[in-house]
Amino acid sequence: MPVIETPWVRAAPPGAASLAGYLVLRNPCAAAVEVADVESKDFGMPMIHRTVVEDGVSRMRPAGKRVVAPGETLRFEPGGLHLMLMRPLRPLAEGDTARVRLVLADGRRVFAEFPVRREAPAAP
Repeated sequence: MPVIETPWVRAAPPGAASLAGYLVLRNPCAAAVEVADVESKDFGMPMIHRTVVEDGVSRMRPAGKRVVAPGETLRFEPGGLHLMLMRPLRPLAEGDTARVRLVLADGRRVFAEFPVRREAPAAP
């Protein structure tokens, strides 16, 4: 089963309509896995986005197909692939934890608790 490592959600001001989530997805499996979607009981509209720069302007776009080969990792990080966690269903302040699941194309789900932090955790 794929493994979520160093998950975190960037703390946002109270009342923010969206937060960003980051993680490293490691695939120790013998076969490739495809990340199809994201779910959360803490957000009404979680999505997977990619930040792109178009004409000098940073924009968010749907991430497209995300396949992780055997033994490889997929990084969700600031300025690149990330979770766009829209419509928080409860206040989330620094020190809280958000519950998030990645949905794989084969129907399996990979769960993790994402601490809410101001800064990225130290790399493992």
